[in-house]
Amino acid sequence: MNFPEDLFMTFYICINNKKAFSLLELTIVVIIMTVLLTFAVPSMYRAYLEKAGTKTALEIQNIQDAARSYYLQKGAGWPSSINTPPNDLESSGYLPSSWNALNPFNHNYTMSSTSAFLTVSTTVNDGAQNIVVSKLPLTNVFGTTVTSTISVPGGPTTPPVFVVTGTIEDRGTIPLPSGYTDAQCQWLISSSQAETYDSSGKGGCENDQYIEAHITNRVVSAYTHGDCRRAYISNSVNYIGICANT
Repeated sequence: MNFPEDLFMTFYICINNKKAFSLLELTIVVIIMTVLLTFAVPSMYRAYLEKAGTKTALEIQNIQDAARSYYLQKGAGWPSSINTPPNDLESSGYLPSSWNALNPFNHNYTMSSTSAFLTVSTTVNDGAQNIVVSKLPLTNVFGTTVTSTISVPGGPTTPPVFVVTGTIEDRGTIPLPSGYTDAQCQWLISSSQAETYDSSGKGGCENDQYIEAHITNRVVSAYTHGDCRRAYISNSVNYIGICANT
């Protein structure tokens, strides 16, 4: 059976050969359709996050490349903004006039700079942060806001000290900031959820909930469990990393 195509064909044949369905038959069809949607929708959403996150990273890179060209050719420092004249990337011809200032998640790109570094920021849907981070240099995550920093052309590729933050799910791997090695970074993880204690349980196992979080080679284990180590539930944790190139 070629599932689910054969299932829908059988349903179609039944429609053409019967004048009415019994309540039981309709209930079975609804249950099957619900099960199919339960598995299909999360998979489709993950694919959407991957595609939109990758496109967001590419557009940030385009902004950064345009800013480098502006810096080198104008000789007057970084551009003032992406598309707000004067001295912006779009009206100066470094981004096309058809440039869309919104990312695939329908949020604006913003730009800020110092004499040595330029930062591009944008907001993405929850779950897409690490997709964007993995494809860009010197990237930070603050909730659902992603920032990526570049240095002046010919300048240091990484600042002496770089702090990166974000949220990671159980069994996830924290992205290593571009330009740094594992030996140059130290990591700390913490949970934003509180442990609960309830002594009403029976049989020597109380109804307490404990949160455990560990990190090994940037791979995170984060889960909640009760007494007697029953029912492990995957969790998420916040992380902060401090990287130094000295």
